[in-house]
Amino acid sequence: MEAIRATLPEWLLEAFLAATLLGDLLLVAPALALFYLVDVGSSIRRGRREESLCSDRTATLIATVFGGLALVVLLESVFALPRPPAEYHVIEPSEFGFPSGHTMAATVFWGALALWLPRGRRSVRLGVAGTIVALVAVSRLALGVHYLVDVVASVAFGAVYLAAIGWLARGRPLRAFLAALGIALAAAAATGINDRALLAVVGTVVGLVGWWFVERPPIRRRVYGAAARLGSSSS
Repeated sequence: MEAIRATLPEWLLEAFLAATLLGDLLLVAPALALFYLVDVGSSIRRGRREESLCSDRTATLIATVFGGLALVVLLESVFALPRPPAEYHVIEPSEFGFPSGHTMAATVFWGALALWLPRGRRSVRLGVAGTIVALVAVSRLALGVHYLVDVVASVAFGAVYLAAIGWLARGRPLRAFLAALGIALAAAAATGINDRALLAVVGTVVGLVGWWFVERPPIRRRVYGAAARLGSSSS
């Protein structure tokens, strides 16, 4: 971290401030909402009422990211390791430094997209995801808020989590959501229900209940019917 800070010109810090957002909740949460809406819109356009509104692939991806974000909170609480000294900080960080939440969130989010999005070649997707994760990891070092071990361990934690949830869920959203909820509850217990743990629990519960409710056959048929009527009146 010191070596990177010593060799970087000051003007590059602004670029790293932008790069670190690639692993920030401010980007991840809206991106998940966008994927959901695009998937639902695609289902409505097809008009096949027997189909799910949100595909199992997208629902599993969303649940996987929820679980990964909850795991960050849990691990930070369990290890409770400090960050580098404050004189290195370019930004105001949260309390604990291990693992790097931004790096792990980037690993889970971009890794999940690379593994499960049906667009382009998988090798290309993995290469792009790896580049983004590396950029986020270096940005956390350049901003002086993490040690090298923090970001390296975060990538490892994220990769192991993706492999585990992929094996456990096997494309079934309910399994992924239940695993995410279990992790969020463990994080709440470990932290004494702090703000971040509470957000993880509430977000996971809302995601699980919302997905289950909307995908119930009577509700799904009503959504398809309302969309069809709206399309007819517009034309």
